[in-house]
Amino acid sequence: MGDERGLYPWESEVDDSAVELDRASMTQVGASLPEEQIAGFAPDLILGSFAVADQEDFDRISKIAPTVAALGDVQVDPWESQVEVLGRILGEEDRAAEIIANTNGTVDGLADRLPALSGKTAVLSQFVFATGQLVVVADPDDGASAVFRRLGLTLPPTLVEEAGATGGRLTLSPERVDALNADLVVMLPNGGTRDDLMRLPGFAQLPSVQPGGLAVEDYATVVGFNTPSSLSLQYSLGRITPQLEAVGA
Repeated sequence: MGDERGLYPWESEVDDSAVELDRASMTQVGASLPEEQIAGFAPDLILGSFAVADQEDFDRISKIAPTVAALGDVQVDPWESQVEVLGRILGEEDRAAEIIANTNGTVDGLADRLPALSGKTAVLSQFVFATGQLVVVADPDDGASAVFRRLGLTLPPTLVEEAGATGGRLTLSPERVDALNADLVVMLPNGGTRDDLMRLPGFAQLPSVQPGGLAVEDYATVVGFNTPSSLSLQYSLGRITPQLEAVGA
């Protein structure tokens, strides 16, 4: 869902020689990584992260080249852990530490400027209009939750409790928009618009709407939070700064 090369705004400096993997095959239901295409590039290292979905994927892909898959048990690894691993692989541990310190410094600076964010609640979500499903990040330990936690924000306890041991993401029916009971809601109207969201029963009455804590964002912004990196977080935080200021006023 990026540009014509599949790149997001924070990836503008990716070299022109970079090639996107077969998008059509990877977006099909039950799709797996295009093994033959990857092998054709003769890579020295494969950074798969969550794209290497299971042991079967890992066994296939790691035959091509040494492969880094998911680092932990959460659906999305903390971006800091990914940078640390890459720093060790490339022998650039000092540079990795610098990137982490600079990015977290930016987040901490925002938290210092908006101390009233501490103790407030936040939800990252999308509503998929094609299927009528509400998808909510509900694991406080997931990499997608980490930046909000660093800002002093927490997930609503009811969401965490409902997710239970499954953690990760909750998929809810449209009647459950009341689950978005948070001071800050970052929402992707996947296949729709802000007006479409407002027409969902109960959405306009959410506590984030009137005070200015609702951020209805595009695909890139939500991806920047959902699968975070140093650069994506800086981009996405910039996009929702007005809502953060409203919540942290």
